[in-house]
Amino acid sequence: MEKALAFLPRERSAVEARIVAHKAAIEAARKAVTDLELKRKEIEATLRGYEEQIRKYKSQQLLVKKNDEYQALSHEIQLAETRVGETEEAEIKILYEVDSAKEKSKSEEKAILAEIAAENAQLGRLAEREQAAREDLKGAVADFEAARAAVLPEFLPRYDRLVKSAGLPVVVALNGAKCNGCHLKVSNGVETEARKGTEVVCCDNCGRILFFQS
Repeated sequence: MEKALAFLPRERSAVEARIVAHKAAIEAARKAVTDLELKRKEIEATLRGYEEQIRKYKSQQLLVKKNDEYQALSHEIQLAETRVGETEEAEIKILYEVDSAKEKSKSEEKAILAEIAAENAQLGRLAEREQAAREDLKGAVADFEAARAAVLPEFLPRYDRLVKSAGLPVVVALNGAKCNGCHLKVSNGVETEARKGTEVVCCDNCGRILFFQS
């Protein structure tokens, strides 16, 4: 139970990390839309600049008196009009990209929010598991302490040493002259004493406490 409780924070951290990743994905999708919107505004600003140039050149044409100056301004107007056409095409393209990115972002965000809701529900279940585990552990500790209180004090140090050296279970059956802990055959003397059941008998291979199972 203690190991299970110790593992819960790692589970919680993993869930929280996924939530952070989901939120980052939403922000990335939103940023993609924002970046395209900024690009669209830059294109619009560029387009307005070219249109202003055209108006400026046309105004200047009304003031010039020399033909070569007039032709030069006409050339500049044509260049600006060509750029206006190219910029308008770029504007149409970016508008489609913005609309597509918005739809994609909306769809992805809906799916990701559903995943975040599922992860939050998992966090709720982990909290419930933790609370239940703590209650179970509390009961187990009480049972453990009550069980130790019923054992003769001189046997407890041996039991505790075996828990560390041999591992659980410490008290095992002797079945067919074999220890159910290490599964090795015990000596005749150990088997005889275990059959009597009057003394604490230990396996002469692994040291676990034995009881005879008929």
